[in-house]
Amino acid sequence: MKYGPGKGWARPVYFITGQPQGEKYKNKTRGVASSAGKFASAFALGAIVMKEFYPAFAKTLIAKARDAYEFGRQYPGNTQTLSVKAPYIYAEDNDADDMELAALSLYQLTRQKRYLDEGIRYARLEPVTPWMGADTANHYQWYPFVNLGHYWGAELDIEHRDEYIAFIKQGIDKVVARGKNTPFLNGVPFIWCSNNLVAGILTQMSLYKKLTGDQRYNEPEAALRDWLLGCNPWGTSMICDLPQSGVAPKDPHSAFTYLYQYKISGGLVDGPVYGSIWNKLIGIKLYAEDEYKDFQSDLVVYHDDFGDYSTNEPTMDGTASLSYYLSSLQDNSAQNEVYDSEGAVIKLDPKEKKVYLLFQRTNLAKVVRKY
Repeated sequence: MKYGPGKGWARPVYFITGQPQGEKYKNKTRGVASSAGKFASAFALGAIVMKEFYPAFAKTLIAKARDAYEFGRQYPGNTQTLSVKAPYIYAEDNDADDMELAALSLYQLTRQKRYLDEGIRYARLEPVTPWMGADTANHYQWYPFVNLGHYWGAELDIEHRDEYIAFIKQGIDKVVARGKNTPFLNGVPFIWCSNNLVAGILTQMSLYKKLTGDQRYNEPEAALRDWLLGCNPWGTSMICDLPQSGVAPKDPHSAFTYLYQYKISGGLVDGPVYGSIWNKLIGIKLYAEDEYKDFQSDLVVYHDDFGDYSTNEPTMDGTASLSYYLSSLQDNSAQNEVYDSEGAVIKLDPKEKKVYLLFQRTNLAKVVRKY
Protein backbone atom coordinates (compact mmCIF):
# COMPACT_ATOMS: atom_id res chain seq x y z
CA MET A 1 0.00 0.00 0.00
CA LYS A 2 1.45 3.36 -1.00
CA TYR A 3 0.65 6.46 1.02
CA GLY A 4 0.46 8.84 -1.89
CA PRO A 5 1.07 9.21 -5.63
CA GLY A 6 4.74 8.59 -6.32
CA LYS A 7 5.60 8.62 -2.62
CA GLY A 8 6.54 4.96 -2.29
CA TRP A 9 6.26 3.37 1.14
CA ALA A 10 7.29 6.40 3.17
CA ARG A 11 4.78 7.97 5.52
CA PRO A 12 4.24 11.61 4.51
CA VAL A 13 4.84 14.59 6.79
CA TYR A 14 2.60 17.62 6.48
CA PHE A 15 3.45 21.19 7.45
CA ILE A 16 1.25 22.87 10.03
CA THR A 17 -0.28 25.63 7.96
CA GLY A 18 -3.46 26.49 9.82
CA GLN A 19 -5.47 25.64 6.70
CA PRO A 20 -7.54 22.53 5.86
CA GLN A 21 -5.52 19.79 4.17
CA GLY A 22 -6.15 16.40 2.61
CA GLU A 23 -6.76 14.98 -0.83
CA LYS A 24 -9.58 12.47 -0.43
CA TYR A 25 -10.48 13.20 3.20
CA LYS A 26 -10.05 16.90 3.99
CA ASN A 27 -9.70 17.85 7.63
CA LYS A 28 -11.26 20.83 9.43
CA THR A 29 -8.14 22.67 10.51
CA ARG A 30 -8.78 26.33 11.42
CA GLY A 31 -5.47 27.42 12.98
CA VAL A 32 -2.24 26.24 14.56
CA ALA A 33 -2.61 26.96 18.29
CA SER A 34 -3.67 23.46 19.36
CA SER A 35 -0.45 21.98 17.99
CA ALA A 36 1.79 24.99 18.65
CA GLY A 37 0.63 25.08 22.26
CA LYS A 38 1.48 21.40 22.72
CA PHE A 39 4.93 21.94 21.23
CA ALA A 40 5.52 24.99 23.43
CA SER A 41 4.60 23.25 26.68
CA ALA A 42 6.64 20.15 25.71
CA PHE A 43 9.75 22.23 24.94
CA ALA A 44 9.24 24.26 28.13
CA LEU A 45 8.97 21.10 30.21
CA GLY A 46 12.10 19.78 28.51
CA ALA A 47 13.93 22.97 29.43
CA ILE A 48 12.77 22.75 33.05
CA VAL A 49 14.05 19.18 33.31
CA MET A 50 17.30 19.67 31.39
CA LYS A 51 18.52 23.10 32.51
CA GLU A 52 20.34 21.69 35.54
CA PHE A 53 22.21 19.09 33.49
CA TYR A 54 22.57 20.67 30.03
CA PRO A 55 22.04 24.44 30.42
CA ALA A 56 23.13 25.29 26.88
CA PHE A 57 20.73 22.77 25.39
CA ALA A 58 17.96 23.96 27.71
CA LYS A 59 18.37 27.50 26.34
CA THR A 60 17.65 26.24 22.83
CA LEU A 61 14.49 24.55 24.12
CA ILE A 62 13.35 27.77 25.78
CA ALA A 63 13.77 29.62 22.49
CA LYS A 64 11.77 26.97 20.67
CA ALA A 65 9.04 27.07 23.33
CA ARG A 66 8.73 30.84 22.98
CA ASP A 67 8.59 30.64 19.19
CA ALA A 68 5.94 27.93 19.20
CA TYR A 69 3.84 29.85 21.71
CA GLU A 70 3.95 33.05 19.67
CA PHE A 71 3.06 31.03 16.56
CA GLY A 72 -0.03 29.82 18.39
CA ARG A 73 -0.96 33.32 19.51
CA GLN A 74 -0.63 34.58 15.95
CA TYR A 75 -2.83 31.83 14.47
CA PRO A 76 -5.41 30.69 17.07
CA GLY A 77 -7.52 27.64 16.33
CA ASN A 78 -7.21 23.89 15.90
CA THR A 79 -5.01 21.67 13.73
CA GLN A 80 -6.30 18.22 12.79
CA THR A 81 -4.40 15.24 11.41
CA LEU A 82 -4.77 13.89 7.87
CA SER A 83 -5.88 10.55 6.55
CA VAL A 84 -5.09 9.10 3.14
CA LYS A 85 -6.69 5.65 2.94
CA ALA A 86 -9.39 5.74 5.63
CA PRO A 87 -11.83 8.46 6.76
CA TYR A 88 -10.44 8.55 10.31
CA ILE A 89 -8.90 11.80 11.48
CA TYR A 90 -7.77 12.95 14.92
CA ALA A 91 -10.46 15.60 15.07
CA GLU A 92 -8.88 18.11 17.47
CA ASP A 93 -11.37 20.93 17.96
CA ASN A 94 -9.99 23.07 20.80
CA ASP A 95 -6.84 25.05 21.48
CA ALA A 96 -7.38 27.11 24.66
CA ASP A 97 -6.25 24.26 26.93
CA ASP A 98 -3.02 23.81 24.94
CA MET A 99 -2.19 27.50 25.00
CA GLU A 100 -3.05 27.74 28.71
CA LEU A 101 -0.59 24.98 29.58
CA ALA A 102 2.02 26.52 27.30
CA ALA A 103 1.66 29.95 28.93
CA LEU A 104 1.94 28.55 32.44
CA SER A 105 4.88 26.33 31.47
CA LEU A 106 6.69 29.38 30.10
CA TYR A 107 5.90 31.26 33.29
CA GLN A 108 7.69 28.55 35.27
CA LEU A 109 10.77 29.17 33.15
CA THR A 110 10.73 32.96 32.87
CA ARG A 111 8.58 34.28 35.75
CA GLN A 112 7.28 36.88 33.29
CA LYS A 113 3.83 37.96 34.46
CA ARG A 114 2.48 38.22 30.91
CA TYR A 115 2.42 34.42 30.77
CA LEU A 116 0.50 34.25 34.05
CA ASP A 117 -2.05 36.76 32.75
CA GLU A 118 -2.44 34.93 29.46
CA GLY A 119 -2.79 31.62 31.28
CA ILE A 120 -5.93 32.68 33.16
CA ARG A 121 -7.33 34.27 30.00
CA TYR A 122 -7.02 30.96 28.15
CA ALA A 123 -8.42 29.06 31.15
CA ARG A 124 -11.57 31.17 31.12
CA LEU A 125 -12.11 30.38 27.44
CA GLU A 126 -12.50 26.69 28.34
CA PRO A 127 -13.11 26.10 32.06
CA VAL A 128 -14.11 22.46 31.50
CA THR A 129 -12.71 20.04 28.91
CA PRO A 130 -15.79 19.58 26.68
CA TRP A 131 -16.02 15.77 26.78
CA MET A 132 -16.62 15.90 30.54
CA GLY A 133 -20.34 15.34 31.07
CA ALA A 134 -21.00 14.74 27.36
CA ASP A 135 -22.57 11.61 25.89
CA THR A 136 -20.22 11.43 22.92
CA ALA A 137 -17.43 13.17 21.04
CA ASN A 138 -15.45 12.74 17.84
CA HIS A 139 -12.17 10.82 17.82
CA TYR A 140 -9.61 12.83 19.84
CA GLN A 141 -11.86 15.87 19.51
CA TRP A 142 -10.93 17.27 22.92
CA TYR A 143 -7.26 16.43 23.38
CA PRO A 144 -5.53 16.17 25.76
CA PHE A 145 -8.29 14.58 27.78
CA VAL A 146 -7.28 16.40 30.96
CA ASN A 147 -6.22 20.06 31.19
CA LEU A 148 -3.06 20.12 33.28
CA GLY A 149 -2.91 23.88 32.84
CA HIS A 150 -5.64 24.25 35.48
CA TYR A 151 -3.45 22.44 38.00
CA TRP A 152 -0.40 24.58 37.26
CA GLY A 153 -2.53 27.70 37.37
CA ALA A 154 -3.72 26.77 40.87
CA GLU A 155 -0.13 26.12 41.92
CA LEU A 156 1.44 29.23 40.37
CA ASP A 157 -1.20 31.96 40.25
CA ILE A 158 -2.10 32.83 43.85
CA GLU A 159 -4.51 35.55 42.75
CA HIS A 160 -6.62 33.14 40.68
CA ARG A 161 -5.98 29.88 42.58
CA ASP A 162 -9.60 29.45 43.69
CA GLU A 163 -10.86 30.06 40.16
CA TYR A 164 -8.58 27.37 38.71
CA ILE A 165 -9.64 24.91 41.41
CA ALA A 166 -13.30 25.66 40.67
CA PHE A 167 -12.69 24.82 37.00
CA ILE A 168 -11.14 21.48 37.97
CA LYS A 169 -14.05 20.68 40.27
CA GLN A 170 -16.65 21.55 37.61
CA GLY A 171 -15.20 18.95 35.26
CA ILE A 172 -15.14 16.26 37.94
CA ASP A 173 -18.71 17.04 38.99
CA LYS A 174 -19.96 16.64 35.42
CA VAL A 175 -18.40 13.18 35.04
CA VAL A 176 -19.50 12.04 38.50
CA ALA A 177 -23.07 13.21 37.88
CA ARG A 178 -23.22 11.34 34.58
CA GLY A 179 -22.07 8.11 36.20
CA LYS A 180 -23.84 8.21 39.54
CA ASN A 181 -26.79 6.05 38.47
CA THR A 182 -24.72 3.44 36.64
CA PRO A 183 -23.62 0.15 38.28
CA PHE A 184 -19.92 1.00 37.91
CA LEU A 185 -20.14 4.78 38.55
CA ASN A 186 -18.41 5.35 35.23
CA GLY A 187 -19.51 8.65 33.70
CA VAL A 188 -17.21 8.81 30.67
CA PRO A 189 -18.69 8.48 27.17
CA PHE A 190 -17.70 5.23 25.45
CA ILE A 191 -16.09 6.80 22.44
CA TRP A 192 -12.98 5.45 20.75
CA CYS A 193 -10.19 5.40 23.42
CA SER A 194 -12.64 5.63 26.33
CA ASN A 195 -9.96 4.32 28.70
CA ASN A 196 -7.96 7.48 27.96
CA LEU A 197 -10.89 9.45 29.34
CA VAL A 198 -10.92 7.28 32.47
CA ALA A 199 -7.19 7.88 32.98
CA GLY A 200 -7.75 11.59 32.36
CA ILE A 201 -10.52 12.07 34.91
CA LEU A 202 -8.61 9.95 37.45
CA THR A 203 -5.68 12.33 37.00
CA GLN A 204 -7.96 15.32 37.48
CA MET A 205 -9.41 13.81 40.67
CA SER A 206 -5.93 13.09 41.96
CA LEU A 207 -4.67 16.62 41.29
CA TYR A 208 -7.81 18.17 42.80
CA LYS A 209 -7.27 16.19 46.00
CA LYS A 210 -3.61 17.18 46.03
CA LEU A 211 -4.53 20.85 45.73
CA THR A 212 -7.39 20.91 48.24
CA GLY A 213 -7.22 17.86 50.50
CA ASP A 214 -10.92 17.33 49.68
CA GLN A 215 -11.78 13.63 49.93
CA ARG A 216 -15.33 13.80 48.58
CA TYR A 217 -14.52 12.03 45.30
CA ASN A 218 -12.81 8.98 46.82
CA GLU A 219 -15.68 6.61 45.93
CA PRO A 220 -16.05 7.53 42.23
CA GLU A 221 -12.26 7.66 41.94
CA ALA A 222 -11.99 4.14 43.32
CA ALA A 223 -14.75 2.96 40.98
CA LEU A 224 -12.99 4.37 37.90
CA ARG A 225 -9.66 2.93 39.02
CA ASP A 226 -11.31 -0.43 39.60
CA TRP A 227 -12.91 -0.22 36.15
CA LEU A 228 -9.44 -0.33 34.62
CA LEU A 229 -8.41 -3.17 36.94
CA GLY A 230 -11.34 -5.47 36.15
CA CYS A 231 -14.50 -4.19 37.82
CA ASN A 232 -16.38 -3.80 34.54
CA PRO A 233 -18.96 -5.82 32.57
CA TRP A 234 -16.26 -8.04 31.01
CA GLY A 235 -14.43 -8.75 34.27
CA THR A 236 -11.06 -7.99 32.69
CA SER A 237 -8.23 -5.67 33.47
CA MET A 238 -7.67 -3.10 30.73
CA ILE A 239 -3.88 -3.20 31.13
CA CYS A 240 -1.92 -5.74 29.10
CA ASP A 241 -0.71 -8.68 31.21
CA LEU A 242 -1.76 -7.08 34.48
CA PRO A 243 -2.19 -9.51 36.10
CA GLN A 244 0.13 -11.81 34.16
CA SER A 245 -1.74 -15.00 35.04
CA GLY A 246 -5.19 -13.45 35.39
CA VAL A 247 -7.83 -11.92 33.15
CA ALA A 248 -6.17 -9.13 31.19
CA PRO A 249 -5.56 -8.21 27.52
CA LYS A 250 -3.35 -10.93 26.02
CA ASP A 251 -4.07 -10.39 22.32
CA PRO A 252 -3.67 -6.63 21.74
CA HIS A 253 -3.91 -4.97 18.35
CA SER A 254 -0.16 -4.79 17.81
CA ALA A 255 1.65 -6.16 14.76
CA PHE A 256 4.83 -7.13 16.58
CA THR A 257 2.81 -8.89 19.28
CA TYR A 258 0.69 -10.72 16.73
CA LEU A 259 3.57 -11.64 14.40
CA TYR A 260 6.48 -12.09 16.80
CA GLN A 261 4.85 -12.56 20.23
CA TYR A 262 6.56 -9.50 21.69
CA LYS A 263 4.63 -8.47 24.78
CA ILE A 264 3.38 -4.98 25.61
CA SER A 265 3.01 -5.63 29.32
CA GLY A 266 1.70 -2.57 31.14
CA GLY A 267 0.08 -1.01 28.07
CA LEU A 268 -3.41 0.43 28.59
CA VAL A 269 -5.73 -0.61 25.76
CA ASP A 270 -8.20 1.77 24.12
CA GLY A 271 -11.16 0.29 25.96
CA PRO A 272 -14.86 -0.29 25.28
CA VAL A 273 -16.76 1.66 22.63
CA TYR A 274 -20.40 2.20 21.86
CA GLY A 275 -21.83 -0.57 19.69
CA SER A 276 -23.06 2.13 17.32
CA ILE A 277 -19.43 3.13 16.70
CA TRP A 278 -17.98 -0.38 16.52
CA ASN A 279 -20.54 -1.62 14.01
CA LYS A 280 -19.59 1.10 11.51
CA LEU A 281 -15.79 0.86 11.64
CA ILE A 282 -13.96 -0.19 8.48
CA GLY A 283 -11.77 -3.29 8.55
CA ILE A 284 -12.88 -4.59 11.95
CA LYS A 285 -12.91 -8.37 12.27
CA LEU A 286 -12.30 -10.78 15.12
CA TYR A 287 -9.55 -13.35 14.62
CA ALA A 288 -10.91 -15.71 17.29
CA GLU A 289 -14.21 -16.53 18.96
CA ASP A 290 -15.34 -13.72 21.22
CA GLU A 291 -14.59 -14.89 24.76
CA TYR A 292 -16.77 -12.08 26.12
CA LYS A 293 -19.77 -12.67 23.88
CA ASP A 294 -22.07 -13.31 26.85
CA PHE A 295 -21.21 -9.90 28.26
CA GLN A 296 -21.54 -7.75 25.14
CA SER A 297 -24.49 -5.42 24.65
CA ASP A 298 -25.95 -3.19 21.99
CA LEU A 299 -24.73 -0.23 24.04
CA VAL A 300 -21.03 -1.00 24.46
CA VAL A 301 -18.52 -3.69 23.43
CA TYR A 302 -14.95 -4.75 24.22
CA HIS A 303 -12.89 -7.53 22.64
CA ASP A 304 -9.51 -8.94 23.60
CA ASP A 305 -8.70 -9.67 19.97
CA PHE A 306 -5.91 -8.58 17.63
CA GLY A 307 -8.47 -7.68 14.96
CA ASP A 308 -10.26 -5.08 17.09
CA TYR A 309 -8.19 -1.95 16.61
CA SER A 310 -10.88 0.18 18.24
CA THR A 311 -11.03 -1.44 21.71
CA ASN A 312 -7.82 -3.46 22.10
CA GLU A 313 -5.00 -1.34 20.72
CA PRO A 314 -2.47 -0.21 23.35
CA THR A 315 -2.63 3.57 23.67
CA MET A 316 0.62 5.44 24.31
CA ASP A 317 -0.90 8.64 25.69
CA GLY A 318 -3.38 6.75 27.86
CA THR A 319 -0.61 4.57 29.25
CA ALA A 320 1.51 7.63 30.03
CA SER A 321 -1.40 9.32 31.79
CA LEU A 322 -2.21 6.20 33.78
CA SER A 323 1.46 5.82 34.73
CA TYR A 324 1.32 9.20 36.43
CA TYR A 325 -1.90 8.38 38.26
CA LEU A 326 -0.76 4.98 39.52
CA SER A 327 2.59 6.35 40.65
CA SER A 328 0.76 9.10 42.56
CA LEU A 329 -0.85 6.41 44.71
CA GLN A 330 2.52 5.41 46.12
CA ASP A 331 2.86 6.88 49.60
CA ASN A 332 6.48 7.92 49.79
CA SER A 333 6.23 8.23 53.55
CA ALA A 334 5.45 4.53 54.00
CA GLN A 335 8.89 2.96 54.20
CA ASN A 336 8.06 -0.03 56.40
CA GLU A 337 6.27 -2.40 54.04
CA VAL A 338 7.11 -6.09 54.25
CA TYR A 339 7.32 -8.12 51.04
CA ASP A 340 7.21 -11.84 50.34
CA SER A 341 9.64 -13.68 48.07
CA GLU A 342 7.54 -12.85 44.99
CA GLY A 343 7.53 -9.13 45.67
CA ALA A 344 3.96 -8.85 46.97
CA VAL A 345 3.24 -6.55 49.92
CA ILE A 346 2.18 -8.73 52.86
CA LYS A 347 2.39 -6.11 55.61
CA LEU A 348 2.02 -2.34 55.56
CA ASP A 349 3.14 0.24 58.09
CA PRO A 350 3.27 -1.57 61.47
CA LYS A 351 2.75 1.75 63.26
CA GLU A 352 -0.83 1.95 62.02
CA LYS A 353 -3.55 -0.19 63.62
CA LYS A 354 -5.19 -1.38 60.43
CA VAL A 355 -6.19 -4.87 59.31
CA TYR A 356 -5.96 -5.78 55.62
CA LEU A 357 -7.55 -8.93 54.16
CA LEU A 358 -5.76 -10.06 50.99
CA PHE A 359 -6.97 -12.98 48.88
CA GLN A 360 -5.20 -14.66 46.00
CA ARG A 361 -7.67 -15.04 43.14
CA THR A 362 -7.02 -18.73 42.47
CA ASN A 363 -7.48 -19.74 46.12
CA LEU A 364 -10.53 -17.64 46.90
CA ALA A 365 -12.91 -20.62 46.65
CA LYS A 366 -10.83 -22.58 49.16
CA VAL A 367 -10.81 -19.66 51.57
CA VAL A 368 -14.59 -19.28 51.33
CA ARG A 369 -15.15 -23.01 51.94
CA LYS A 370 -12.79 -23.01 54.89
CA TYR A 371 -14.67 -20.27 56.70
